[in-house]
Amino acid sequence: MSLAQLTTEEYRRLVDIMANMSAWQSIQQRQVNLDLAGLSRFKACVNFDVETNVFCGALVSVLRTFGSEGGEPVLARLVRYLIELMGESADRTFLENLLGERAQQHSDGAQGVCTILFLSANPQHDLNLDREMRLVDDALQRARHRDKFKLEKQPDLQLGNLQNQLLRFQPHVVHFSGHGDGAGSLIVMDGERPVSVPPSALHDLFSLLKQNVRLVVLNSCFSQPLAEQLAQVIDCVIGTNDSIGDAAAIEFARALYGGLGEGKSVQTAFALGVNALDLRRYPDRDVPRLLTRSGVDANQVFFC
Repeated sequence: MSLAQLTTEEYRRLVDIMANMSAWQSIQQRQVNLDLAGLSRFKACVNFDVETNVFCGALVSVLRTFGSEGGEPVLARLVRYLIELMGESADRTFLENLLGERAQQHSDGAQGVCTILFLSANPQHDLNLDREMRLVDDALQRARHRDKFKLEKQPDLQLGNLQNQLLRFQPHVVHFSGHGDGAGSLIVMDGERPVSVPPSALHDLFSLLKQNVRLVVLNSCFSQPLAEQLAQVIDCVIGTNDSIGDAAAIEFARALYGGLGEGKSVQTAFALGVNALDLRRYPDRDVPRLLTRSGVDANQVFFC
């Protein structure tokens, strides 16, 4: 059994199933259900006075992060209890499969690996994107959970390859480094010429291919308008509300992925990125912005 290593899609479906059950709608019901599920000691780890989907997401994340006890993931107790509350349905079958079949389905040992797709474009040849890529890779390799991350790199991104990269790698994190304009468009290459990709088109693309993606990092200038659009469909999006210096962007990315690799939440990893700018006295510390999809708490989003 390996419930502590839920995929992104399994995590989302488990939270959705739980949030749609009448048993979790009130504070009193939530407290009683944790007692009945044998999870009373985790009451102090979650906030009961929040929206149902936020509470359910937080509880699943806490139990998954805690890991195993007595040779079994504590999350299994919650799943068993949910099954007891349900009649025969596709959701019940899904939960039963989580308990009994996941080890066979993922015997290749690759389960729980977070794929980061690093996209970069530098039409003006004025950014040190290779250095950023190397430092991100180094931060992940030095991290405690380095085996839980896989970095896929696509330098010199061509417009015609964007869809293919998302389809091929099915990433959990998409990182873009390069230039943006004041309208929030990203600048990439189309053959030999630079072109701007409007936020609306990227919003539509991620709406179609959002199944695995939980975090998008737009490490380019003036990307907040795009970040706001993507946050309608992606759990967490990092953008910028102004121009950002190349050195600052690189330092922010290094610290951000170092935090994720150490098992920190997206919120904490983002804060580490900002703090890295403070430590080096870069004037850009207020430029990065973290946005979340409605109902998502970045403190509860982890990748390992």
